[in-house]
Amino acid sequence: MLAGAAAMLLAVTSVQSVAARAAEPSASLTPTTVHVDFGVREGSLPRSERLNNFGNVTAWPDQRAGDVKFLNRQGLHGDVYRIWLSSPNAPDDMNVFDTCDLKTRRCDLSELDDYLTEASTVSDSVLINLNPTDFVEGERPMKDLEPMLELILRSVKSAYPRVTYVEAFNEPDWQFHGLQRKQGIPADRTTLQPGDLYRFYAPYYRAVDKVNKGLRRADRIELGGPALSWLDPKWMKPFLDDYAADRDPRKRLDFLAYHAYLAWDDDYQAPSMYKGDLRVVAKQRETLLGWFKERRIHERIPSYVTETGVYPGPAFDDAAPHKDYVRQAAGMATYSYYFANQPDTYMFNWCVRHRVEERKDQLVTRAPDGPRENTFTPYGNMMLMQSRMKDTRVSAVVDGPLEGDNGVYATASKDRTGASLMVWNWQHVGDRGYRATIDMSRMPSELRNRPVRRLMYRIDQNTSNYFADPAKAGLQLVDSRIVRPGRTHSATVDLEPDAIYLIVLERA
Repeated sequence: MLAGAAAMLLAVTSVQSVAARAAEPSASLTPTTVHVDFGVREGSLPRSERLNNFGNVTAWPDQRAGDVKFLNRQGLHGDVYRIWLSSPNAPDDMNVFDTCDLKTRRCDLSELDDYLTEASTVSDSVLINLNPTDFVEGERPMKDLEPMLELILRSVKSAYPRVTYVEAFNEPDWQFHGLQRKQGIPADRTTLQPGDLYRFYAPYYRAVDKVNKGLRRADRIELGGPALSWLDPKWMKPFLDDYAADRDPRKRLDFLAYHAYLAWDDDYQAPSMYKGDLRVVAKQRETLLGWFKERRIHERIPSYVTETGVYPGPAFDDAAPHKDYVRQAAGMATYSYYFANQPDTYMFNWCVRHRVEERKDQLVTRAPDGPRENTFTPYGNMMLMQSRMKDTRVSAVVDGPLEGDNGVYATASKDRTGASLMVWNWQHVGDRGYRATIDMSRMPSELRNRPVRRLMYRIDQNTSNYFADPAKAGLQLVDSRIVRPGRTHSATVDLEPDAIYLIVLERA
């Protein structure tokens, strides 16, 4: 699938795909060109692979310590990992709202210790999700929410100082409203209405304020929410209205959190899956900025997209998941592309191992003999590709329009150690393939007129894919050669549906 610029080659190693030696383009492949200009800097490369989620505390706990070691070894140590301290899918002794006691002013975190320790080991910072289910449902008095949150945060922060972020709620629009609407309960009889959400948020910022007063500025907790299931104006606008109207000087919204899988109709009967056209997320930050401006809210409050994916819940395209694994990898690369093009927007990956839904897994979990150690799915390998990109983003433009959201995407970067490019063909369930000529101009001076090692890695249905060949589940190097670029360089790759390439150039 690779055809280099033959005149520029000094040597070719033995790691070279048979397809790379094809002389003529296949008639079934659509030609396109990717233009990379290393002279046009576009700021620091967004690092979405460093923002990640563990499943809840019950999701494959026996594998987690080994997973942490493996991820750190592979260069996927995180900037922020998100974890769950009050998951409805965990038993009471793993829910901090049950293991902290206001009477004794103590928290028993023993059942959560491994979970918190492992998150702190795999990431520089930890984001904890705290969902006040019992308080929203009226099982506990509202007056206890603020002191309970203060006790939880003080105890957790003291024992696990890398806990830096607190996310209030998890999909409250669905948990306390949408699910009931889907079951036929009238809108005015659901547990929660859009205008009621903020009153449960205010106790969070008051508790955070009390805890932060005892911490150094560099160690203070940041708070955000409301982690809606989608960017639904019916829920987000009332939340922002109430935030804007709140005159308490202690109020804080350090980040605005939501998820990006789908949208619902008013009655929560028919979801619109984003996988049908991922461009739906491309202007979400612009939408939020409009809402901020209308309410005179600070426009630099960042967006944290704390969950996203091609397959929400138990969704799938093929009943047999093997093709869906590669679609998830290419889809998440595409999500990352669209969010990276929006300022102050941070996309979290979801997740290392899911409790029950395999298409979301970054590590192979649903193998015939059980979860595999040290083995990426195609999605995990895509994140590994991202981690091998260089630090400064540069211009990468693909010729020709997309067909909907389907087509060729590219991201390029450079730093003092070399240059890199990711290029992929997001087709979802489409079948169009491309032969992409990659024209690189204004090559970094460190790579000009000297021997350079050019490495190419590939993910597709047959490559870097445990489900095609367990022996070659790791990220596969499909071409390695020595080249001598001048001011320009070129390469050619064949992109079958949902295939992904990483090209790295470094001094030999």
